[in-house]
Amino acid sequence: MPKERQVAASISTKSEAVGGGDHGKQSDTKSDSNECNLGETSKACESKESGAAAKGGGNEEENHKISKAAAAKEKGQSLWGTIASAAFSNPTSATGECDWLTLHRRMGHVALPILQQIVKQEMVSGIRVKGEPNEVLGCPTCMQAKFTRYPFHSSETTAKAPLDEVVMDVVGPLKLGAAGAEYFLTIVDVYTRMTWVYVLPKKSDVAETVKTDWLPMVERQQDRLVKAIRTDRGGEFLSKDFSTWLKKQGIRHSLTMPYSPAMNGIAERANRTLTETARGLLIEAGLPNYIWPDAVRHACVAKNRALTHVGEDKWVPYVEWIGRKPKVDMLRVFGCMCMALVPKKLRHNKLDAKATWAVHLGMAQNSKGWLLWDPFTKKFLVSRDCKFMENLPYKEWKAENQAKIGVRLGEVKSTGLEHVELLLELSSSSTITRQSPQMNGGEEEEEVQQGDEHTPSLPPRATSARGNRADLQQRHESIQVPAVEEEGRGRRKTQPPNRLSYERLGGPANSTLTGSALMLGDEAEDESEECAFAFFSPVEIPGEPTNPKEAWEGPNGKEWKKASDEEMGSIIENDTFDLVNLPPGRKAISSKWLFKRKTDADGNIERYKSRLVAKGYQQQEKKDYNEVYAPVVKGTTLRTLFAAAAIKGWVVKQMDIVTAFLNGVLEEETYMEQPEGYNDGSGRVWKLKKALYGLKQAPRQWYIKLREVLEAIGFTPSTADQSLFMLGEGEQRSFMVVYVDDILIFSPSSDLVKEVMLKLQDKFKCKTLGDVNYYLGLHIERDVEKRWMRVHQKKYLEALAANFGKSEGHMATPLPSGFKCVKGPAEESVGEEERRRFHSLVGSLMYAAVHTRPDAAFATGQLARVVQCPNEEQVAARERVAKYLGQTATVGLQYSAAAQRRQKGADGVEPGRLFLTAFSDASWASEPEDMTSVGGFICCVGGGPTAWESKKQVDQALSSVESEYMALFRAIREVVWQRRLLAELGEEQQGPTPLYCDSQGAIALAKNPVLHGLTKHMKVKWHWVRSMVTAGEVELHYVKTTAQPADMMTKRLVEQQHWKCCKLAGMALN
Repeated sequence: MPKERQVAASISTKSEAVGGGDHGKQSDTKSDSNECNLGETSKACESKESGAAAKGGGNEEENHKISKAAAAKEKGQSLWGTIASAAFSNPTSATGECDWLTLHRRMGHVALPILQQIVKQEMVSGIRVKGEPNEVLGCPTCMQAKFTRYPFHSSETTAKAPLDEVVMDVVGPLKLGAAGAEYFLTIVDVYTRMTWVYVLPKKSDVAETVKTDWLPMVERQQDRLVKAIRTDRGGEFLSKDFSTWLKKQGIRHSLTMPYSPAMNGIAERANRTLTETARGLLIEAGLPNYIWPDAVRHACVAKNRALTHVGEDKWVPYVEWIGRKPKVDMLRVFGCMCMALVPKKLRHNKLDAKATWAVHLGMAQNSKGWLLWDPFTKKFLVSRDCKFMENLPYKEWKAENQAKIGVRLGEVKSTGLEHVELLLELSSSSTITRQSPQMNGGEEEEEVQQGDEHTPSLPPRATSARGNRADLQQRHESIQVPAVEEEGRGRRKTQPPNRLSYERLGGPANSTLTGSALMLGDEAEDESEECAFAFFSPVEIPGEPTNPKEAWEGPNGKEWKKASDEEMGSIIENDTFDLVNLPPGRKAISSKWLFKRKTDADGNIERYKSRLVAKGYQQQEKKDYNEVYAPVVKGTTLRTLFAAAAIKGWVVKQMDIVTAFLNGVLEEETYMEQPEGYNDGSGRVWKLKKALYGLKQAPRQWYIKLREVLEAIGFTPSTADQSLFMLGEGEQRSFMVVYVDDILIFSPSSDLVKEVMLKLQDKFKCKTLGDVNYYLGLHIERDVEKRWMRVHQKKYLEALAANFGKSEGHMATPLPSGFKCVKGPAEESVGEEERRRFHSLVGSLMYAAVHTRPDAAFATGQLARVVQCPNEEQVAARERVAKYLGQTATVGLQYSAAAQRRQKGADGVEPGRLFLTAFSDASWASEPEDMTSVGGFICCVGGGPTAWESKKQVDQALSSVESEYMALFRAIREVVWQRRLLAELGEEQQGPTPLYCDSQGAIALAKNPVLHGLTKHMKVKWHWVRSMVTAGEVELHYVKTTAQPADMMTKRLVEQQHWKCCKLAGMALN
């Protein structure tokens, strides 16, 4: 190859030399494109040529190239590559010689040994290297880009005897354990490898534990002093108090280097052994995670009695520490079931059982016996009289027993409401407002030294905010349940049932399933009694008292009586009543005591709760009450705020108003009999001045009081949602949503949130509950830095599937292939008991379908139509839907900045802004009974669904275009409302909202009055669609059916298309 061609290729703007290729071919192709600049480049060449000639410098090769270029110019040719090579080459490039560091940089900072091998074996040509290779080792770029940690060499321990050196480390925070434990301190003696574990509620307890509990014990046991302690640089070990104490004791304190856990390898390895063992113990037994402190202690006991390897040496730590073999005859399988003797004094009569079931949690501390856990009461106890069944783990026992009694033992959650659930008997005789239930050895003991592995029991302390919110698992939005399917009809009058049972809690439902409203009605979105009956239990927990006598005189009677006294104290403190004689002609309503054990998310009892509830159904309208309407936050509002918080990184804090209803002032004269257990016998009655739970007007009066306070602070209610309150402007803006007494505060500034919370605390008795992670039965997970938030109902759905999902196998879709939900003859209906269970489950499915699971909305709506007389096929379908939801319990809603960027139609949206997109679909004449259609829509903000609906259309559509047009009406109605809501949140939409439909005919009809002959019979209200399109509120776009997420709202889909729709809708699928 001629040199000129070679040089030209080397400076080409797209050099083939990088990956090899034909240099000659490249030069030929580039000459054409370069000829367009010959006018200027020729002048440049003349200048370079004359300059070079004047200087007479340059090497012979360069002068030859320039002369050749000039000759080419005279012939009218262009050799741009040759000219450029002469003009821009440096001497080093021309001579092919450079130093090692330059070559190293040219080769992309390749390692020196590779560079030397390339040069030595002449793997490349055209270069000569001068200088010393070692200059590459000082390359500053490589130091910055490739620097790695030096290896940790094994160090020789200085420990020659016990306590010469001790290592310590802290693990946590872990899931809140029993007695508020969140951390455990691991201490290991380097010489013997003897290990101690101390379970702690907070890190700041480390120093005191070491000083008062551990050090005096071990120094007395060994009759030696601790010489040195090695820890990491955690704040618990670097406190001034701890450092001063170590100096006074003469103990040397060695610290690891920052971010170097390997320097404290003995403690780190012990932590790993303990946590892995504890995890295995909990998994094998199937115990709740809050039992982890006992699992860690048991793991420590086992570790100290097992063989330890250090290099080639092997020994048992306990033997090296104590000096004799340990006795293990009291060790039992952790988490196995046992029968524990009930002491005679605790038996109420001679026929009571002498033993009770319990779970073994290891050897008891500081006593000769075993630590046990009562799976019914969730209490811990110690006993020496036990019969162990080591081959029966807790999870197997629980599964067997829950099958017998129909509840999940050890996992049944109370509703945990601050108000305690109102019984269904409190509902009105003329209108019933129901909710879908919330599913959600030898006698001789080994002589273990005191404090050998365990710490004394933790003192009680206030439960953290993290634990407090678990009690809200069962609260949720109330749902209006019309008894008929037709749009706009009245509600059925229902007599209140006389007892509470989980079979009766579902309630009849119409065919609407909407996540945009809190109810399941169509035009009946008046929310007239949403608050009044929002609190009742889905499952009766075994052992929960049903009346005062049972509570106050039975087991735990002191706790229940104390809870009742506290309730009465709150009522008196709030000046709730006057004791008066009942006026002639008036009737006093009665009251009822309700009792609930407040538990955390894992079933651990937090406290006993008693609530005095008025029997509001005895009230007489116009005498005891007038207005009862009280709004609560709409689900769409809440989800939209979650989307805003995710994308904008807002702070979201949670508050709870204690005994909220007692703050509401009554406007009417209402009289109530003195409550059971607190009657002075005078025959007088309470004239109520403040609202009590259960009164029909109580939610309304509380809302009025709260609104007055919030408006005095500076909040204004939203016009889109009366339970959304707004304060300030721009970055100084705060938003508050209210659901009865549960409050969420959203704001860009944590200081603003604190200010609002302080102002509320001045007016009401409040609980501040920290960052939101559990609200109205919804689990909220978020990553503020990555700007995403996820909302799901995992625990509720798993419990739902366990209670009702009897179908076997994997459920890929909610409904089976070919399923049609048609009302059959009464004689084919299942029995009354099964019908009630069907009723209950449909209500439970609704709760999931309207809050986090649009993928189950169509299936649930289908089942809701046959609640009055379901047949065997429909019962099986009900169980399948429950099983499907349980198997996909982690599926939910997700909002994030990244997801919104992928949202259809969101191209060009300013980062950080909220964007609304909608999808509408219909399934024409799909209802076999009356050939009506099913319509549905999905609205998305922040990349995830905020509103959805699956509804049977009342009017018969004569064509698919007509059914799609009617579906657009409902979708646009929701879009217009959401646009108003977003505008009030400071997120006014720029331009019309894109609405995607898979019917070209419906889109054409919405844009222009075409197809007159086919649409002249349609109701006037459907043509409101056209006016909204003309007004620029929405912009209709065509989308293929295979890319239409709303398709799953109108029909059963095959597995692949079903999950594709979920993904297109922006749901979180894992």
